[in-house]
Amino acid sequence: MSAKIKYSSLPKRKRHFPITVFSRLTIGLFFLGFLAGCFSGTLLKNQLYEPVLTLFQSTVNNLPYLEIKYQNVFLYSLKESLKIFLLLVFFAMTNVWKLYYTGFTLYTGFSHGLLFSFCLLLSSTLGVLQYLCFLLPHTLLLAPVFLYLISQLDEFHSCLFTPENGDTSGGFFFGGKKRQLFFTKLPLFLTCLLLLTICALLEGYLNIPLLKYFHAKLI
Repeated sequence: MSAKIKYSSLPKRKRHFPITVFSRLTIGLFFLGFLAGCFSGTLLKNQLYEPVLTLFQSTVNNLPYLEIKYQNVFLYSLKESLKIFLLLVFFAMTNVWKLYYTGFTLYTGFSHGLLFSFCLLLSSTLGVLQYLCFLLPHTLLLAPVFLYLISQLDEFHSCLFTPENGDTSGGFFFGGKKRQLFFTKLPLFLTCLLLLTICALLEGYLNIPLLKYFHAKLI
Protein backbone atom coordinates (compact mmCIF):
# COMPACT_ATOMS: atom_id res chain seq x y z
CA MET A 1 0.00 0.00 0.00
CA SER A 2 1.40 3.34 -1.01
CA ALA A 3 2.26 5.69 1.82
CA LYS A 4 1.36 8.63 -0.32
CA ILE A 5 -2.08 10.09 0.11
CA LYS A 6 -3.67 11.61 -2.89
CA TYR A 7 -4.35 15.31 -2.55
CA SER A 8 -7.91 14.80 -3.74
CA SER A 9 -8.65 12.48 -0.83
CA LEU A 10 -7.82 15.13 1.74
CA PRO A 11 -10.78 17.03 3.21
CA LYS A 12 -11.14 20.38 1.55
CA ARG A 13 -10.53 23.33 3.82
CA LYS A 14 -13.54 25.61 4.03
CA ARG A 15 -13.08 29.16 2.90
CA HIS A 16 -13.83 31.73 5.56
CA PHE A 17 -15.16 35.03 4.32
CA PRO A 18 -14.45 38.15 6.38
CA ILE A 19 -18.16 39.04 6.38
CA THR A 20 -21.29 36.90 6.46
CA VAL A 21 -23.73 36.29 3.64
CA PHE A 22 -26.25 38.50 5.42
CA SER A 23 -23.72 41.32 5.67
CA ARG A 24 -23.01 41.05 1.95
CA LEU A 25 -26.75 41.23 1.33
CA THR A 26 -26.91 44.38 3.46
CA ILE A 27 -24.08 45.98 1.48
CA GLY A 28 -25.83 45.02 -1.76
CA LEU A 29 -29.10 46.61 -0.64
CA PHE A 30 -27.24 49.74 0.45
CA PHE A 31 -25.60 50.15 -2.96
CA LEU A 32 -28.91 49.49 -4.70
CA GLY A 33 -30.40 52.36 -2.70
CA PHE A 34 -27.27 54.41 -3.36
CA LEU A 35 -27.64 54.05 -7.12
CA ALA A 36 -31.32 54.94 -6.88
CA GLY A 37 -30.39 58.07 -4.91
CA CYS A 38 -27.76 59.10 -7.48
CA PHE A 39 -30.20 58.56 -10.33
CA SER A 40 -32.98 60.43 -8.55
CA GLY A 41 -30.78 63.38 -7.60
CA THR A 42 -29.42 63.77 -11.12
CA LEU A 43 -32.61 63.17 -13.08
CA LEU A 44 -35.05 65.12 -10.90
CA LYS A 45 -32.81 67.96 -9.73
CA ASN A 46 -34.87 70.60 -11.57
CA GLN A 47 -38.30 69.18 -10.78
CA LEU A 48 -37.99 68.09 -7.15
CA TYR A 49 -34.64 68.92 -5.62
CA GLU A 50 -33.78 72.39 -6.91
CA PRO A 51 -34.75 74.20 -3.64
CA VAL A 52 -32.90 71.58 -1.58
CA LEU A 53 -29.89 71.77 -3.88
CA THR A 54 -29.82 75.56 -3.57
CA LEU A 55 -29.94 75.36 0.23
CA PHE A 56 -27.24 72.68 0.21
CA GLN A 57 -25.00 74.83 -1.99
CA SER A 58 -25.45 77.86 0.26
CA THR A 59 -24.62 75.83 3.36
CA VAL A 60 -21.52 74.26 1.80
CA ASN A 61 -20.20 77.58 0.51
CA ASN A 62 -20.56 79.20 3.93
CA LEU A 63 -19.42 76.18 5.94
CA PRO A 64 -15.86 77.42 6.68
CA TYR A 65 -17.28 80.61 8.20
CA LEU A 66 -20.14 79.13 10.20
CA GLU A 67 -19.93 79.10 13.98
CA ILE A 68 -20.72 75.49 14.78
CA LYS A 69 -20.90 74.26 18.34
CA TYR A 70 -19.22 70.88 18.29
CA GLN A 71 -21.05 69.76 21.42
CA ASN A 72 -24.40 70.31 19.67
CA VAL A 73 -23.24 68.25 16.69
CA PHE A 74 -22.12 65.47 19.02
CA LEU A 75 -25.44 65.44 20.89
CA TYR A 76 -27.46 65.48 17.67
CA SER A 77 -25.38 62.67 16.15
CA LEU A 78 -25.70 60.61 19.32
CA LYS A 79 -29.46 61.16 19.45
CA GLU A 80 -29.89 60.07 15.83
CA SER A 81 -27.69 57.00 16.27
CA LEU A 82 -29.54 55.96 19.43
CA LYS A 83 -32.88 56.41 17.68
CA ILE A 84 -31.79 54.19 14.80
CA PHE A 85 -30.30 51.65 17.24
CA LEU A 86 -33.47 51.41 19.33
CA LEU A 87 -35.70 51.09 16.28
CA LEU A 88 -33.53 48.30 14.88
CA VAL A 89 -33.57 46.41 18.19
CA PHE A 90 -37.32 46.90 18.55
CA PHE A 91 -38.18 45.66 15.07
CA ALA A 92 -35.79 42.72 15.44
CA MET A 93 -38.18 41.53 18.15
CA THR A 94 -41.18 41.63 15.79
CA ASN A 95 -42.28 39.61 12.79
CA VAL A 96 -41.83 42.60 10.44
CA TRP A 97 -38.06 42.72 10.97
CA LYS A 98 -37.17 41.70 7.40
CA LEU A 99 -39.40 44.40 5.95
CA TYR A 100 -38.05 47.11 8.25
CA TYR A 101 -34.44 46.06 7.77
CA THR A 102 -34.82 46.13 3.98
CA GLY A 103 -36.51 49.52 4.00
CA PHE A 104 -33.95 50.97 6.43
CA THR A 105 -30.98 49.76 4.37
CA LEU A 106 -32.44 50.96 1.06
CA TYR A 107 -33.33 54.36 2.53
CA THR A 108 -29.85 54.78 4.03
CA GLY A 109 -28.28 54.00 0.66
CA PHE A 110 -30.73 56.32 -1.11
CA SER A 111 -29.92 59.27 1.18
CA HIS A 112 -26.19 58.76 0.63
CA GLY A 113 -26.70 58.51 -3.11
CA LEU A 114 -28.66 61.75 -3.05
CA LEU A 115 -25.87 63.49 -1.11
CA PHE A 116 -23.28 62.11 -3.54
CA SER A 117 -25.24 63.36 -6.56
CA PHE A 118 -25.59 66.83 -5.00
CA CYS A 119 -21.84 66.98 -4.42
CA LEU A 120 -21.18 66.00 -8.04
CA LEU A 121 -23.70 68.52 -9.38
CA LEU A 122 -22.10 71.35 -7.39
CA SER A 123 -18.41 70.48 -7.67
CA SER A 124 -18.08 68.08 -10.63
CA THR A 125 -15.29 65.52 -10.07
CA LEU A 126 -14.16 67.38 -6.95
CA GLY A 127 -17.54 66.43 -5.53
CA VAL A 128 -16.20 62.94 -4.79
CA LEU A 129 -13.74 64.47 -2.33
CA GLN A 130 -16.47 66.72 -0.99
CA TYR A 131 -18.70 63.69 -0.36
CA LEU A 132 -15.89 61.88 1.47
CA CYS A 133 -15.35 64.97 3.64
CA PHE A 134 -18.89 64.56 4.94
CA LEU A 135 -18.23 60.94 5.94
CA LEU A 136 -14.72 60.83 7.34
CA PRO A 137 -13.48 59.85 9.79
CA HIS A 138 -16.50 58.81 11.88
CA THR A 139 -18.03 56.58 9.19
CA LEU A 140 -14.95 54.35 9.23
CA LEU A 141 -16.20 53.15 12.62
CA LEU A 142 -19.93 53.81 12.23
CA ALA A 143 -20.44 51.65 9.12
CA PRO A 144 -18.81 48.46 10.54
CA VAL A 145 -20.68 48.91 13.84
CA PHE A 146 -24.08 49.11 12.17
CA LEU A 147 -23.20 46.33 9.74
CA TYR A 148 -22.24 44.04 12.61
CA LEU A 149 -25.23 45.12 14.70
CA ILE A 150 -27.71 44.41 11.91
CA SER A 151 -26.14 41.02 11.26
CA GLN A 152 -26.38 40.11 14.95
CA LEU A 153 -29.94 41.40 15.15
CA ASP A 154 -30.95 39.19 12.24
CA GLU A 155 -29.43 36.21 14.05
CA PHE A 156 -31.21 37.31 17.23
CA HIS A 157 -34.50 37.58 15.33
CA SER A 158 -34.08 34.12 13.79
CA CYS A 159 -33.40 32.58 17.21
CA LEU A 160 -36.25 34.51 18.79
CA PHE A 161 -38.87 33.38 16.29
CA THR A 162 -38.33 29.66 16.46
CA PRO A 163 -40.86 27.08 17.69
CA GLU A 164 -38.66 26.01 20.61
CA ASN A 165 -38.77 29.55 22.00
CA GLY A 166 -42.50 29.44 22.35
CA ASP A 167 -45.46 30.98 20.56
CA THR A 168 -44.16 33.75 18.30
CA SER A 169 -47.53 35.47 18.29
CA GLY A 170 -47.52 36.03 22.04
CA GLY A 171 -45.08 38.93 22.00
CA PHE A 172 -41.51 39.24 23.13
CA PHE A 173 -42.02 39.67 26.86
CA PHE A 174 -43.99 36.43 27.22
CA GLY A 175 -41.74 33.48 27.83
CA GLY A 176 -38.58 33.03 29.85
CA LYS A 177 -36.57 31.68 26.92
CA LYS A 178 -37.11 34.87 24.95
CA ARG A 179 -36.01 37.06 27.84
CA GLN A 180 -33.01 34.82 28.41
CA LEU A 181 -32.05 35.15 24.74
CA PHE A 182 -32.30 38.94 24.99
CA PHE A 183 -30.05 39.12 28.04
CA THR A 184 -27.55 36.83 26.31
CA LYS A 185 -27.24 39.45 23.57
CA LEU A 186 -27.27 42.38 26.00
CA PRO A 187 -23.44 42.72 26.31
CA LEU A 188 -23.22 42.94 22.52
CA PHE A 189 -25.90 45.65 22.43
CA LEU A 190 -24.14 47.64 25.15
CA THR A 191 -20.84 47.38 23.28
CA CYS A 192 -22.51 48.71 20.14
CA LEU A 193 -23.94 51.60 22.17
CA LEU A 194 -20.48 52.46 23.43
CA LEU A 195 -19.06 52.38 19.90
CA LEU A 196 -21.91 54.55 18.62
CA THR A 197 -21.09 57.09 21.32
CA ILE A 198 -17.48 57.12 20.12
CA CYS A 199 -18.73 57.63 16.55
CA ALA A 200 -20.77 60.62 17.68
CA LEU A 201 -17.73 62.07 19.44
CA LEU A 202 -15.67 61.68 16.27
CA GLU A 203 -18.34 63.32 14.16
CA GLY A 204 -18.79 66.26 16.51
CA TYR A 205 -15.23 67.00 17.58
CA LEU A 206 -13.12 65.71 14.68
CA ASN A 207 -15.23 65.33 11.54
CA ILE A 208 -16.68 68.86 11.63
CA PRO A 209 -13.32 70.67 12.05
CA LEU A 210 -11.79 68.58 9.26
CA LEU A 211 -14.83 69.21 7.07
CA LYS A 212 -14.53 72.97 7.53
CA TYR A 213 -10.78 72.85 6.89
CA PHE A 214 -11.03 70.90 3.65
CA HIS A 215 -13.84 73.07 2.34
CA ALA A 216 -11.83 76.20 3.11
CA LYS A 217 -8.66 74.86 1.44
CA LEU A 218 -9.77 72.56 -1.34
CA ILE A 219 -13.39 73.14 -2.32
